[in-house]
Amino acid sequence: MRSLFQPCLALLLAIAPAGFFPAAAVEAVYQVTQTGFAVVEITAQFEARPDGYWMRSVSRAVGIGRLFAPHEIRSEVEGAWRAEGVAPQRFQAEGNWRGDARRTILLYREGMPQALELQPPEGIINEPVPLPARRGAIDGLSAFALMSRTVAQTGRCDLAGPIFDGRRRLDWSSRTMGITRVSHAGQEFESLQCGLESRLVAGVRHGDDPVRATQPRPAMAWIAKVDARLPPIPIRVEFASTIFGTMRMELQKLK
Repeated sequence: MRSLFQPCLALLLAIAPAGFFPAAAVEAVYQVTQTGFAVVEITAQFEARPDGYWMRSVSRAVGIGRLFAPHEIRSEVEGAWRAEGVAPQRFQAEGNWRGDARRTILLYREGMPQALELQPPEGIINEPVPLPARRGAIDGLSAFALMSRTVAQTGRCDLAGPIFDGRRRLDWSSRTMGITRVSHAGQEFESLQCGLESRLVAGVRHGDDPVRATQPRPAMAWIAKVDARLPPIPIRVEFASTIFGTMRMELQKLK
């Protein structure tokens, strides 16, 4: 279940210490289910401004998810908007995965993500990602910030680019599928349906089958403006489980 959330989840300019929480941030709570059973809860906090963005997310296993993939991971990013997209400045992720402590801090210099801290060290869990493969890559939260902003500006979600999380390098893409209506909290919203795909290209986990690990992973997202304080965000995301069945991430509430 470790690669299930890479396609999806955005939104300061200056680098701030971890734990900074903008007063205008909005909190969205998502639940991930597998064949109807709750397995993960994701809490995402957003702030978007004309000059930049900030986002924090917390992913924790719940229900039967605690048996198969126990974890609690906290991620945070700050970045600036650019004419050509987004420019993350600092990304941090920490917590535990199946009992193992994890911590990653990335700083960005001239389009190159640089690891300020990486625990466990590089090469222990995954095959090292070559430096040339990292250039121009952004983190997964910034990728979502870019998609959300693009939807707000153009009404479409046609994007592609590289993602690097400190250990893995992926290619991701999003394409416009059409307009549909989706129910949320007893209301119907007009949403943009987007086809997503991610593919691991470097940083295969030790012991994994490289052919299987690097297969494209498709998903489908429904994105809508559900709150005046936020740009369009996913109401629902569906993707195939790496184990069995279909998984669904669905917005539960906003604070």
